[in-house]
Amino acid sequence: MEKKITINDIARIANVSKSTVSRYLNGGSISPKTREKIDDVVVAHNYQPNAFAQSLKQQINHTVGVIVPRLDSSAQTEMLRGLDNANQDDIFLIVNSYQDEARELAAIERLSSQNIGGLILLTANISANIRQLLEQFDIPIVIQGQDDSGFHRVVMNDVEAGRNVAAYLLTLAPRRVLLLGIDAKKDQAIGHDRFNPIQQALHDHQIVYDMVMSDFNLQVAKDDALTAMQQQQYDVVVAATDRMAVGALQASLTLHQSPKIIGFGQSDMSRIVTPNLTSFEYDFFETGRALYHLFDEVRHHPEPQKKRILINGQLTVRASTN
Repeated sequence: MEKKITINDIARIANVSKSTVSRYLNGGSISPKTREKIDDVVVAHNYQPNAFAQSLKQQINHTVGVIVPRLDSSAQTEMLRGLDNANQDDIFLIVNSYQDEARELAAIERLSSQNIGGLILLTANISANIRQLLEQFDIPIVIQGQDDSGFHRVVMNDVEAGRNVAAYLLTLAPRRVLLLGIDAKKDQAIGHDRFNPIQQALHDHQIVYDMVMSDFNLQVAKDDALTAMQQQQYDVVVAATDRMAVGALQASLTLHQSPKIIGFGQSDMSRIVTPNLTSFEYDFFETGRALYHLFDEVRHHPEPQKKRILINGQLTVRASTN
């Protein structure tokens, strides 16, 4: 009678570690190339795992990695609350990447080594390095923040948001506009998608504007707005986020100027500052819920076709533009 092949034998023949074979049998995270090597050994030797091992493979791993670009963002916090609200059985391992690509890459690698059952990535940018690393893992992955067709994703409709703000901006009949933006290399959706329709509308209507690249940090945004406003008076300021809009508001008060100010987001900041901020608002809590439901759907019903959920918002006009 031929001796049955063991996990140790599979590891030796495939030239991988025993722990890698164990992850393979348990449905854990390994690269497609390694999975193919183990598949070949299993098929060639007609390996049949015991009932216990089979039951392990059929179980759902309820440990889910969640990577966020920054924890000081009300949008990120609300999405995490939405994730948690929709979650029933999962345990989240949350890592802050501080909007740093090297930290994000390290976080992905570190979480994958924890034998997680899936990954939810809230990201400001999908670089080539991040994309390449994510493609190595055989686990459910859902991203939020960037519209990358290579992944299941939940994205904010920032192009339509920019169009709505542009249309409203034109009704204010400005003579000169300050756009307080974000470098698209840091965040494609916020830096490019939100502002491109606004810039196009201002150009088409021959309205003079200055584009100043700033930062999500309130103090930095205030300093950048202050520098621009010291050199030029503006009728309207459009900031990439509510936090940055508050920075611009503080700068204008320092200089005793009163431009109309518009932000993006749905934060307490827009309602507690005086004057209250006009803002294009998204429901980030419901976005988090949608993100979790998409992840759960992908986990239970994996499909090659990448799913895309688009989140719309609405412009809320308040005192800062009256």
